[in-house]
Amino acid sequence: MQKKLWNRDFALLLQGNAVSTIGDVMYSIAIGYWVYQTTGSSALMGIMSSVSMFVTMFFSPFCGSIVDKCNRKWLIVLIDTVQAVIMLAVGALAYLNKLNVPIVLAAAFIAAFGSVFYSPAINTVMIDIIPRDDMVRGQSIHAGISSLIDLGGSAFSGAMVALFGVPLIVVINGISNLYSACTALFVHVPKTVQQKEAVTLKGTLTDSLAAAKTIISDECLRIFTPCSLLINLLGAGTLALMLPFCMEKGFSVDMYGYLISIYSTACLSAVLIFGIVKLKPKTQFWFMSIGFAMSVPCMIAAFFSRNFVFTCVFAFAFGFFNSMGNTIFNANMTLALPEKNRSGILGVFRAAGVGGSALSAVIYGFLGEFFPLYIVFSVGSALSLPLMVFMCFHPRIKRFIQSPKTFGDETA
Repeated sequence: MQKKLWNRDFALLLQGNAVSTIGDVMYSIAIGYWVYQTTGSSALMGIMSSVSMFVTMFFSPFCGSIVDKCNRKWLIVLIDTVQAVIMLAVGALAYLNKLNVPIVLAAAFIAAFGSVFYSPAINTVMIDIIPRDDMVRGQSIHAGISSLIDLGGSAFSGAMVALFGVPLIVVINGISNLYSACTALFVHVPKTVQQKEAVTLKGTLTDSLAAAKTIISDECLRIFTPCSLLINLLGAGTLALMLPFCMEKGFSVDMYGYLISIYSTACLSAVLIFGIVKLKPKTQFWFMSIGFAMSVPCMIAAFFSRNFVFTCVFAFAFGFFNSMGNTIFNANMTLALPEKNRSGILGVFRAAGVGGSALSAVIYGFLGEFFPLYIVFSVGSALSLPLMVFMCFHPRIKRFIQSPKTFGDETA
């Protein structure tokens, strides 16, 4: 473990991942525009956006255990290279006017499947190359760069599509993935405990079951996992349905864009602050608790506000407090995962969160057909507050955050 946060491996992985993310954001805007222009179907756009979510939900628990057995460096290089080849092929078809919807959907599925392996590989490598006492700052910087790219990505990509056209944007994404693969070649990635063990169907199922047993047997994980699912179930659907919510309030499409930008700016501000400031564990606990507790009232105030300016102010406050709580929570949780089946546990945990988000969007969309969305959103958000308070102030969780140790090292 290197002593400095800004070590060579961290810098290489960070900038390679950033370039790849820029390409992905540009591609998502460009290909969505192409699909809508080609088919005129918003439903098809919805199917495309849901592919990644459902692939993640169903495959994450199994892919994580496979990552634990693989050479993560070469896995990252392989996935980036395959993504690059696919994007370059899609771009070539677009230039030749031979691109069609089935090909786009197939590319989306392959990309989503690769991402299910790529995400736990990148996340666990980050855990290994960031000094333990700088985990919050390191992960905040990583998340902050991603948030910054997402914040400016839509406007920048729209201008690029208008200026250069869809085919070139797809090719640029392929090149960005190639660059990320080349960068990863120079990163020193520590071996995992299970590396070089044979990957078999039986072994994968056994490891996934072991990860589930670890979650069930450890009191912290036993609280974190269902709370993550339920909190996402009650709250994540609000962001997925923010456009119809704005339309219902009488806000314009431009106002919707401004609102999302303000929310993203708030999230970015929080992760940047915690990427710069180094806090002691006890201070981290109180910032996390205050962040989660204050986010819900701010969100409900934004839902009930009829004035656009006030809605933006409350949305900014919600984004800042929610990001503050999540940044500290995620850093401490990943820091404490046992190395032996870290990716497997992250896969199960991620599947719970994404599954909650997917179901939330479906349920809120259905309820919005019968009730005003601001009422539906407010009730769901209010129901999530007791779960957040319980998760923060449970004695075991409080003791863990204030004195983090690997799960299972400390008796409940």
